Amino acid sequence: MNVKEVPVTNAANLAFFMVNVSQALIQNVNKDNPDFGIKDLKAYFRGSKYVNEILKLLPQKPDQILIQQIFTQIMKMGSINGG
Repeated sequence: MNVKEVPVTNAANLAFFMVNVSQALIQNVNKDNPDFGIKDLKAYFRGSKYVNEILKLLPQKPDQILIQQIFTQIMKMGSINGG
């Protein structure tokens, strides 16, 4: 538990920074999908991580169009309002 001033200040600043970053990312998507929210953002990045890990397991990397289609399908699976 942080009880000293500097670690508490750093933790609070990091929390505010993360809120600002997530809101900026959500605003970029809200132009196309006004219902997109924080859970959709989390699902997007989680799905992105899964797709990247799966692509590493393949013997040959598929073409970019197929990769984009895979990303789109995986992101829709976990999103609430992003699909």
